[in-house]
Amino acid sequence: MSDTNAALIAFLGVLAGGYVNNFLGEDFRRFRDGQALAGALAGELNSHATAIPLLRHFIGEMVDALRSPEGKVTLGEFDAPNSPVFDAGVAKLGVLGPALAQEVTFVYEQIRAFRITFERLSRQHKSMSNDQFAHSLEFCLMLINTAYERGTKLIADLQSYAKDGYWITRPWLSWLRTIG
Repeated sequence: MSDTNAALIAFLGVLAGGYVNNFLGEDFRRFRDGQALAGALAGELNSHATAIPLLRHFIGEMVDALRSPEGKVTLGEFDAPNSPVFDAGVAKLGVLGPALAQEVTFVYEQIRAFRITFERLSRQHKSMSNDQFAHSLEFCLMLINTAYERGTKLIADLQSYAKDGYWITRPWLSWLRTIG
């Protein structure tokens, strides 16, 4: 009977160890995927952020020109660019956790709304009144300002997530740190 108990205990130990090892292994892989995605998104957002001061200036000058007595602005057609890192990683946003995924989505949607509006303006501004055109440009400014304000903090949060260690981000494993 004791041999059967020993074999049963050993089998249950191997089964439990395999389960825990598999669970931790998958969690660690997801964590590493999240770190890579966070770093890549931070880089892409940082790249977008470098253009914002110039965009603010350019759009502000256009609004001022439209509000002046001459009121003439010519805008070449613009094809909205994309965000390849975000587009490729949108299905994996869950690995960042709910709060970061929500902020990433919000900031990228503000960027996308700016791009769509500006693209539409580039094609239709000739048929708009100066007042409509100026209001649409001010809407574009609001979108990029919101994206910039929330995006600045988001970039820092993504960079922090990308640098954090596995054990720091998993409080439920804190008891393992006390053993080692």
